[in-house]
This record gives sequence, C-alpha cells and structure tokens, in this order.
Amino acid sequence: MSVEPILEVRGLCKAFAGVTVMNDVSLQVRKGEVVFLVGPSGAGKSTVMRCTNFLETPDAGEVLFHGAPVDRSENGLNDYRARVGMVFQHFNLFPHLTILDNITLAPLKRGLLTREQAEQKAHALLKRIGLEEKATAYPAQLSGGQKQRVAIVRALAMNPEVLLFDEPTSALDPEMVGEVQELMRALAQDGMTMMVVSHDIGFACDLADRIVFLEKGQVVEVDTPEELQNSANERVRDFLARRQ
Repeated sequence: MSVEPILEVRGLCKAFAGVTVMNDVSLQVRKGEVVFLVGPSGAGKSTVMRCTNFLETPDAGEVLFHGAPVDRSENGLNDYRARVGMVFQHFNLFPHLTILDNITLAPLKRGLLTREQAEQKAHALLKRIGLEEKATAYPAQLSGGQKQRVAIVRALAMNPEVLLFDEPTSALDPEMVGEVQELMRALAQDGMTMMVVSHDIGFACDLADRIVFLEKGQVVEVDTPEELQNSANERVRDFLARRQ
C-alpha cells in the first residue's frame, strides 16, 4: 500500500444556518486503502463526504487529490468526480432510464468511450454482479440491494481511482445488506481505494484498514480497527464495542 495519500482533506469546516457541523476535519486515504468514517448520528460524517466531493462547499479547508488542491472550476470538478466516484444512500438512479442507460450515461457524456465500448463494459460489470439480465429493466423493477449494486457499477464504469460511499446499506432491508457488502469486499480485495461512511460498526471493523471516529463535527481518533477497539479513549472503545 502506498504511503502517500491519494486523497486528503485538510482543515475542513462547514456550518449550516450558523450551526457548525464540521470543524477542522483532516484525514488521509492512501491508494488501495479502505477508510471508514464512523460516529454517532450528527457527528458530521456525511458532511465530510459531501464536502470531499464538493456536493457541499466547505466554508474553510481544502481537498487534495494526488497531493494537489482540487480545481473547483466546473471543468475541474467534472474531471475530479470522474476519478473520485460517489455512491449514495438512496442510489440516485435515473428512474426513466434503463439500467444499461444509467450505467453508460456518464462515460458517454464525458466522451470517454464509444457507445459500443460503454455498453460492452456495462454488460461486463453487470455480469460480474449477477445482474446482466437486468440490463433492459428500469430501477423500479429492481430490489433495493440490486439498485445499490447497480449504483456501484455505475460509478465503476468511469474507472475511478477512489470510490466514496455515503451510508451505502442504511436504506436497505436487512436481507439485502449482505449482497452490497459482498460487492464492497470484492472491490477491496481488488485494491479499490474507498472511503465509507457507515453506521454498521461490525462491517467497518471487518473491512477497514483504518477507521476515523468523529463526534460533534471533529475527528476524535484515527487508527486500525484493532487499535481503536483498545483505545485509551473510553468513548471510542464503547462506541466500537456496539458491533452490529
């Protein structure tokens, strides 16, 4: 695993309506690493993730990709988001498009692939997750777990260097959580760099290389799951002990 961070946030701050939800947050993600952001509700985890991808504009601080500050111009952000993919809690698939069209839309709009290349890649990705027969279906015809796997495949179609996951299983029925987690484990084994916001402490402890514990909009501690479970900070130990 590389020592140099591929993705880094420095001193991020964000307030909504005068209420600070993220205060001086700094963290790093190295190539091939899986980093989980955990903490109680309202800790600022999703705000960190959304500011990392500039879906929210931080009030202060910066995001670096391969050591350079992200270019926040429209073209700069489009390039950045093509390399740093995002998977959302509620899938965000276009309901009026088929699964195939959902997956091929971004690479075609960005001019990265021809239609034939994009469709070939989409079929290959769908085959990998066992949903090739759903290519012509619409999102409403899929289960929650299937939709989330398609959302992950849609992000993979752009050949991202990093994937950001914001609560990828929290909107799923319990029996559907496993199939999404299985895909994420496979991506980790393939060396995909990932930053994940999750309330599933057991999954975080099983998959993460490092865990970032946040509370009240601040980073409290960052370490391996093993080290954090033996942390000198009683609050961190107690929180991680609640494995799901």
